[in-house]
Amino acid sequence: MEILPWLNGINSFAVIIASVVAIWGINAWRREFEWKKKHDRAEETLTLFYQAKVLIAEIRYPLSNAKEGKNRKALPDETPEEKQALDRANVVVERYNQRKEVFSKIHAMRYRFMALFGKDKVKPFDELFEIISEILFAADYLGNYVWSKRNSDFSDPNELKEFNQDRREYESIFWFRGKNDPISPRVDAVIQEIEKICEPILFSKK
Repeated sequence: MEILPWLNGINSFAVIIASVVAIWGINAWRREFEWKKKHDRAEETLTLFYQAKVLIAEIRYPLSNAKEGKNRKALPDETPEEKQALDRANVVVERYNQRKEVFSKIHAMRYRFMALFGKDKVKPFDELFEIISEILFAADYLGNYVWSKRNSDFSDPNELKEFNQDRREYESIFWFRGKNDPISPRVDAVIQEIEKICEPILFSKK
């Protein structure tokens, strides 16, 4: 008669142990799942940013062939000077459009990254797209307002000086300018920022 309570106690203890083990297993699985999700997201994001750095360099490469920039539809009233300027500016736009799939993936990744890592971790995304916007704006500005003009179009020396300063500024954004390039260091800074966020996760243990 005394054995039954003892056996019941063992059974109850076994149930408790089994429950604890099951809960521990579920929590371990959840931690594993969350870690893998963050790891995969960080790896994919970092890969896309590395690709973006290469693509931006390709977009801004200062040499072009005779066919680049010619795929746009010219307006009927364009002068030869305007057409030449717009075609020249369109080189960068063409190159961007040929590579925009990667940038679209990064844009979509921004929201998934925010959901997993927090709103304060998407600054590199915003800075990258600010750089892209500046490059495309420079193309539009140079094509529509700068390259079709000549120095002889300005009678005021101060206006000419300001015009040439603007031209040099936007051309330095449009084309890669070597060691004094204003865009490349900013791209490098973006890469460093996203590395600081992603690498601790990539190199961490489960």
